[in-house]
Amino acid sequence: MAGPGAEEPGADRRTADERERIADERDRIADGREAAADERDRIADERDRIADERDKRVRDLVAAADVRDLEAERRDRVAEARDPATSHEQAAIDRFHAGRDRDASAGDRAALIAGTEQGASGRDSSADDRFDAAVDRLVAEQDREHAKQAREEAREQRELQGDARNAVD
Repeated sequence: MAGPGAEEPGADRRTADERERIADERDRIADGREAAADERDRIADERDRIADERDKRVRDLVAAADVRDLEAERRDRVAEARDPATSHEQAAIDRFHAGRDRDASAGDRAALIAGTEQGASGRDSSADDRFDAAVDRLVAEQDREHAKQAREEAREQRELQGDARNAVD
């Protein structure tokens, strides 16, 4: 039986093995964090793609509204240029169509406003995901550094054990 303060035989070996096990566990955790970071980046990319598509639809809505406004202006000018004495009915028809074009462009612009609010929140979420992914990668890097240090300590401990055994032999 060993006295007080005496170490159990093989304790140094178990300590080195424990350090190796901890290093392996830290590497496994780092791998998981990197996988989570990759998934967050993938999600952010998808949100950005959706936001880009939404932005394109918004630009298309603006372009369509602009075309309708121009058509309404053209019809108003045609109506104004008609002789009121002979073309009163046609001028009224032109003004009616101009009003419909303006209503349609107003509808396009209302759809634009609804769409831009959704795009902004999607981009905010993707920015949050990218930040979280960067933090995950940083922590994974720190875990790997700790694992490397634990392996180095285990190697040094094993070398000391080997030197101590050689000195006894």
